[in-house]
Amino acid sequence: MPFTPFHMGVALVAKPAARRHFSLLAFSLAQVAMDVEPLVGMLRDQDVLHGRSHTVVGALLIGMAVAMLAPFVLRPVVAFLHRKAKENRLEWILDPQAPSRGAVWAGSLVGTLSHVVLDALIHHDMRPLAPFSQATPLLGLVEHDSVYRLCAWMAAAGAAVWVISRWQTRKRA
Repeated sequence: MPFTPFHMGVALVAKPAARRHFSLLAFSLAQVAMDVEPLVGMLRDQDVLHGRSHTVVGALLIGMAVAMLAPFVLRPVVAFLHRKAKENRLEWILDPQAPSRGAVWAGSLVGTLSHVVLDALIHHDMRPLAPFSQATPLLGLVEHDSVYRLCAWMAAAGAAVWVISRWQTRKRA
């Protein structure tokens, strides 16, 4: 699932629950970082697309790298989003300031680790516990299409809760 929007379902459920303690943008950046390896594998027509980056160890390393780089990458993105929101009178939908360091770390690590879990449910080339084990304990626990449906439902429900909660906050302000 390179660069798939389906992984965002997890983030859209987490964001309303964690609010300012979770960065949706860092989560998004972590998703892209996780799928660099599969993209390169596709371009090279390799048999294994989900290698070292799609292990728990790889996800932790990528998550830490994203968390350290995200403030620099996200600063202009947050400024752009705030400018566009203000132009369109939608400031209420965004957090008033850039995400905190803790929110960036939470978004980055939840992003990479949830990515491994979701992909491990459906991709045969995943070895999430490598280098310690070659086992694929999650593969097939949930039907392939059911994973996609679950992610889509989480995205819809999480986005609805997030927008409604932000709208209610706007009304009180």
